[in-house]
Amino acid sequence: MKIAVVGSGAAGLGAALALSDRHEVLLFEKSGRFGGHANTVVAEVGDERVAVDTGFIVYNDANYPNLSAMFEHLGTPTGPSDMSFGFSLDAGRFEYACDNLDKIFAQRLNAFNPRFINGFRDVMRFVKLAPTDLASGALSGLTLGEWLTRRRFGAWFRERFILPMGGAIWSTPAARMLEFPAANFVSFFANHDLFTGLAAAMQWRTVTGGAKTYVDAIIDHLSNRAHRGVGVSAARRVDGKVELSFEDGSEGLFDHVVFAAHAPQSFAIATDLDPRERALLGAFRTTANRAVLHRDESLMPRRRKVWSSWSMLFEGETLGVAGQPVTLTYWMNRLQNLPTDRDFFVTLNGQREPDPALTIAAFDYQHPAYDEAAFAAQARMDEIQGQGGYWYAGAWLGWGFHEDALRTGLRVAEALDARPPWARDLGPSLTREFDVAAE
Repeated sequence: MKIAVVGSGAAGLGAALALSDRHEVLLFEKSGRFGGHANTVVAEVGDERVAVDTGFIVYNDANYPNLSAMFEHLGTPTGPSDMSFGFSLDAGRFEYACDNLDKIFAQRLNAFNPRFINGFRDVMRFVKLAPTDLASGALSGLTLGEWLTRRRFGAWFRERFILPMGGAIWSTPAARMLEFPAANFVSFFANHDLFTGLAAAMQWRTVTGGAKTYVDAIIDHLSNRAHRGVGVSAARRVDGKVELSFEDGSEGLFDHVVFAAHAPQSFAIATDLDPRERALLGAFRTTANRAVLHRDESLMPRRRKVWSSWSMLFEGETLGVAGQPVTLTYWMNRLQNLPTDRDFFVTLNGQREPDPALTIAAFDYQHPAYDEAAFAAQARMDEIQGQGGYWYAGAWLGWGFHEDALRTGLRVAEALDARPPWARDLGPSLTREFDVAAE
């Protein structure tokens, strides 16, 4: 069969890699580079050239089984990463990190601060209560904000721990996390083993030499079947086929199309969606996030002891305006084991720009935005998968992470009779009324 894959993030790359072993596959990427959020920049500073990731950075074997398996299949070199969390609020006047007691009490006076002590009691209470309430069904139908109120968690815990952390994980304004479905929020913490303590509970890993290493391996495998700088402007179903129109005015006819882009992009491209397709795809939104690669230490906590792999910063004492994101700075040396003594940072949604003289590159990323409507639509997306030759894959069909993107791409490949032998659990099989193998 002739299959088009639209988008070259992890979903599109995984789908194209798997499908190419059994079908005629063409991969189309609108931008000038492949990889989506797998975006490695080679920073040139002095006499050094350092490969630094700016989007996808870390994974672990337990929660990223298909990504781990694909890296092994491709021979992608990886190494251990260090995951740690630090907080800097009120323009650095209030700071702590979660590695150990020394860093929790980086400001020694906090040991005598009742609000701080009570806040950490709430952290310990959250670790115990959240999984219990999840298992009992007590979180069903509640937003995170409603559950926090019901369980009487204090303002310190909300504004100085759980909301900044949630906002950082999902690249969402922290105050909007109050609208996040409580069961989904707690499920993520449970699935990622975040209830075992404040420090990272499992071994995280990173791609040696940057994520571009695995992207290049897949593109090399696809060879001349991968096309960048080729935008798809429209898709419509014609006589059992799918016709794609390209931005250069050309057209192509395919048996199937895998939309491996964000849902709003796929929604805009597909011109002949029926009411159910429109309702489901229309339930998904994205948020814009600006990532800046730089060397400006002023976008890290004031106290070097609090410097962490993930440092969450907020200029105000409280979370303030609901639409204002928490600034998240990744310390790339610690995350990627960079072979340099120079410090490199990636700041997401900075409340101010780094020093231009220390800025290396900047990118605008889109991340899925989750609410009850999006999760409800997720649960029904299988109803429209494969309908008229339209298939959908992307991180937005899961938790918003690299594994979700890859898994959904492989799941589509499986439905089209091209499950790779190295794939792990992909979830329930997608079935259609047609016999794929016979086409």
